[in-house]
Amino acid sequence: MPIEVKRTGTVPRFNADKAAKIIRAYVPGAILRRTDRGISSTGAPFAPYSKSYREKLIAGSEDTKVDLRLTGGLMNSIKGVVTTTAMQVAVTFAPDTGTSPQVSLGNGRAKRTGRRSPPHNVLGWYLHHGNGKMPPRPFMGLTTAEETSLAKLLRSANLWG
Repeated sequence: MPIEVKRTGTVPRFNADKAAKIIRAYVPGAILRRTDRGISSTGAPFAPYSKSYREKLIAGSEDTKVDLRLTGGLMNSIKGVVTTTAMQVAVTFAPDTGTSPQVSLGNGRAKRTGRRSPPHNVLGWYLHHGNGKMPPRPFMGLTTAEETSLAKLLRSANLWG
């Protein structure tokens, strides 16, 4: 025997645009704050620089802490793109395709070469996944604590109404 359920009144509507705005505002800032502390998206510290690279940094009076913000271009280019369908809202984050001034550690100092870096999205892929010589330093994504913080923000945002 079939069961029929009837409802009266209005069905609460999810405010996907508001949720997407909160996510787009939160995620890049969380990535920037965490990577500035040398922490990966897994919550572990980034793999250290190689011994030879650390020696070059020391010779150039530069900090040896793993820093994904040498020029700031890559990290500042991370943006969210919102895709909305009738059933889903997706926010995808990635660095853009722009470039930054290329920096060299020649003559014991970090200096701009006048050339440009690889595109931010390519550089980001190599930093995140490694390249055989350089270990992976996963930075795109959120740690469990960051996901929890974002979930609390979304719960407190009154997205249903």
